Parts: sequence; C-alpha cells; structure tokens
Amino acid sequence: MKKYQNIEIINFKENTKVTLYGWVQNIRKMGNFNFVDLRDRTGIVQLIFKSKIDFTKESVIKVEGILKLRKSPNKEIPTGMFEVEVENYEILSKSKEIPFEIKDDLNAKEDTRLQYRFLDLRRPKMFQNLLLRHQVIKAARDWFHNNGFLEIETPILSKSTPEGARDYLVPTRHDGKFFALPQSPQLYKQLLMISGIERYFQVSRAFRDEDMRKDRQPEFTQLDIEMSFITEETLFTLMEQLFSSIMEVVNAKIKTPFLRMKYDDAIDLYGSDKPDLRYGYQLKDLSKYFKNTSCDLFKNAESIKCLIFDQELVNSNIKILEEIALKNKTDKLIAIKIENQEFKQNSLNNAIEKELKQIINDFKITNATLLITRGKYQSTTQSLGAVRTKLNELFHLASNEYQFVWIVDWPMFEFEDDVIAPAHHPFTSPTLDTIQYLDSDLSKVKARSYDLVLNGFELSSGSIRIHDSQLQNKMFQVLNLSQEEIDHKFGFFLNAFSYGVPPHGGIAFGIDRLVMILAQENSIRDVIAFPKNANGIDVLFNSPSSVNEDQLQELSLQKIKK
Repeated sequence: MKKYQNIEIINFKENTKVTLYGWVQNIRKMGNFNFVDLRDRTGIVQLIFKSKIDFTKESVIKVEGILKLRKSPNKEIPTGMFEVEVENYEILSKSKEIPFEIKDDLNAKEDTRLQYRFLDLRRPKMFQNLLLRHQVIKAARDWFHNNGFLEIETPILSKSTPEGARDYLVPTRHDGKFFALPQSPQLYKQLLMISGIERYFQVSRAFRDEDMRKDRQPEFTQLDIEMSFITEETLFTLMEQLFSSIMEVVNAKIKTPFLRMKYDDAIDLYGSDKPDLRYGYQLKDLSKYFKNTSCDLFKNAESIKCLIFDQELVNSNIKILEEIALKNKTDKLIAIKIENQEFKQNSLNNAIEKELKQIINDFKITNATLLITRGKYQSTTQSLGAVRTKLNELFHLASNEYQFVWIVDWPMFEFEDDVIAPAHHPFTSPTLDTIQYLDSDLSKVKARSYDLVLNGFELSSGSIRIHDSQLQNKMFQVLNLSQEEIDHKFGFFLNAFSYGVPPHGGIAFGIDRLVMILAQENSIRDVIAFPKNANGIDVLFNSPSSVNEDQLQELSLQKIKK
C-alpha cells in the first residue's frame, strides 16, 4: 500500500484508506479511545485508536486506517478537517522519555537543544528554517545557471595564508608540515579567473578561528562569486538582480538599485560600518559647541558625539547603555535629560549651561535624552554606534522591512600599534585616484572594496582585485612582508600572475546570516543543522576532543601542558 505524507490527505475523500508513517507527537486517552497526533515533516494528523496502544511519545509508527471528517475540526492546521480511524498499526521504533517537548515554544536551554539536536530539528520551526535555507540556495543556483556562471569546488585542505583571522591548522604525516582550512576560497577563485573561467560561483565552506557571537560560527557557508572583466557598477547590478530572485523565496519585493553609502559617512552618522537603516537616530557632531568650553570634561576633546533619543529612558536603561559604551572604547557615557526644553540642574550641566542651551535650540529639542561621548574619534563613534544598536534591541525601533545598503570607499589599510594590515585582504586593488599614496601616506589610500549590509548585518564583502604582478608584490612589501615570506606564502600565486591575468573582482555572501535574517531568528545557530554552541563547542559530539598518543606520534605532535 502506498505511503502518504500527512499533508496529502487534504486532497483525499472521506473513507479513503490510507497508510501513514511518522512520529508520535502527543497521546490523549478519552474513555476507551486513544487520540494520537502523528507528525511528519509536512504536519500533524489526528489518529483514533479504538484498541490498546503500546508506544510512547516520539516513537515511530506505521498506521493503516480510514480517513474521516472530524466532528470538531481544528482550523489551526491544514489537516485539521480530517482524522484517521486506525485499523492496524506497527511500532517501527520505540522512544524512551524525551528531554524536552517537541514544540516550537519550548524553554529548554540552548546547550540541551544542541546536545539533542536530532530531537530539536524535529520541531516544525527548525525544519522550516532548514527548508528556507534549501530554498535560498536553490534560488541562487538557478540564477547563476541562467546567467552563465559555473559552479566549481575548491579544496578544503589548503595553505596557511594571512587573511585576517586565525587559521585552523591540519597536521599531516609529513614531518612539521600542515594544511590549513580555508578562511575563504580567495586565492583559488582568483586562479580560476586566470584559468579563463570568467564567471564562477560556489556554495563553499569556510573556517575562521574567531571569538563566537550570535552571527558567527567557526565554520560557515558562503556563496562565493568571482568574475572577469568586471567593474563595481556591473557587479552591483548583477548582485541586486540575484537578491531580487532570492527574496522571492520569502515573497519579498525589494527596491533596486540598493542605497550606497561611503564608509566614512557610515562611521560618522551611525558609528558602524554595517548600519541598520530601518530606523533613524543618527549621531550628531557636537565638537563645535565645545570649542571654547571651560569644562575640563570636554576641553581639548578630539571628538564629541551625541545621540538624541526622544523616548523615555529610565535609570536601568541608562545603566545598560553605559555598560555597552564602556565595552566599546569609551571611558564615559554622559546622559543629560531634556524636559520641555530645559535640562536638570547639576554640577556638570551647570558647567556647560551655555553649550546645552545652544544645542537644544539648534536641534529643536523638546523632550529627549542626550547621550554624549567624547575622546578620540574612533572611540566616540564606535561606542555611540553600539549604544544605537542596543537602543533598537530595547525599544524595537527598526521597521519590518529589508533594507540593503552598499558600503563603499573603504580605507585600504588598518593601523594598530604600528602594525599595518589590509582592511579587506592583500589582493584588493587600490583606487586609481589614491594609488599614488602607497609611497607617501597609506592612510589616504582607498580600496576598491565594498560590503553589502542588510538590516545591520554584514551580509557580504568583496572587491576588485589586483591583476598586475608588480602592484601585487608592492602590496605585500607595504604590509612589511619580507621577500622570503612573500615567496613562501604567495610564490605560487605570483607565478600565475606571469601568464596573463584578466581584470577581475568578486564577492562572497554569508548564507547563514542571510537565512537567519529571512527566518527572523536571533542566532545563526538556529539555521544551521549542527552548529557549535556559544563557546565554539559541538556538544552533540563533545568536540573538540582529545586524541590518543599514537595518533599524535604518527603526526609528530606533542601536547604541551599549560
């Protein structure tokens, strides 16, 4: 007899004989009858057993019975018009007591859910997340196929190269030799352009040994793209077409072309290189008001930034915001309440009375709280940007929409403690109008790089690449790599540059982050089948784990006790 999925019974007539398989969601005994909810991935069907049953919740059973119309339909589910009077059943696998209920509104701790992930994935919401992930990737693959791209896999065992994060190293039986897991397929996809592929994509795995957070995993999936003979404008247009197709999966129509914002403007107005534009509250520059101040707190400050928040902030809110600001490079968050265009008198406010009155007048403030930071420009903007993000969490400021924005005109380099590092990666091309500063002032060099931001999350990052071997070698030298280091780490790559390199560029999108946003989840762990927990541990497999001494000796490794 044919096996049907639960959802299919809505197409059948009453008194049809059906065979169903699934998990026992719930058991209710009423008199001589047992009512059982049978679940498969399509939904739930109510079964009626007129005889004794011998199974538990989450057991797997097979039933044969007659489809009937329910006297009291359940309008909350698609199959709620029907029930099945069971004639025969078979227990295929009996379950022991489960550690938590298989339902969407459960309160189990995340580590418990991850330890029993095979149970957690039975929840309808989790299945829908994985289904959405599948649909997003399929929509992307269909679009690439229709636009002349080739899907090409690149190696997982690769070479350790400096790309911004710590590598995961893989020891080998070659004494002292290691593979590295790729932080991205960057060099491979550039080599594919040198190979004449012209349009490449891949749903690739990438690995970075970074600190955990809700939108980060040590291993993640990215939609990797590279094209030859491309400019930023063409790439932007193609990627916007791609996302128009992907967003159809959630029945969302998006406006194209996407907004564009310079990196410097993003930092200045939002304190973030990934601003969420679904709500306002831009940062204001107050430096001019305190140019001649006598208040020591503001005197000689390089930068004074302010966020004017017009909703009621109680003391507990302000304390939370102060903690956020302190974690983001400032030593103080100053909160000044304005009521009916007047501020509360205290020693600090009295010391800056003239400045405050001018600010209230110029910004037309009636009732609000001024959240002010002062100090170095980077600390004032970064700390207030974090405060702005926290205010959205506390007050739900963001609208229910998808707001894309390209962040462009990035600095080429980052500087910290006399160390020069690429802001993107060392294969990014500088802009033509700033390339001359490579020999004089590196802070003025801009990169032909771009990020795509969606609702405050960095969704993708990419750049137009260097295709001239002399410029690429110079870039390595600017980063203070010795010729020996260049030859050791990139010799194979520079050698390929000797055989004709097309102008090329690309981008990579974070699949996990995109699906997290579309599924309206708070963590990418809820859209990955088997993620690591907040500490980077796989609690299902209890890994990373120790290995025996024989394995270490075979790999010429020795554990060092700390």
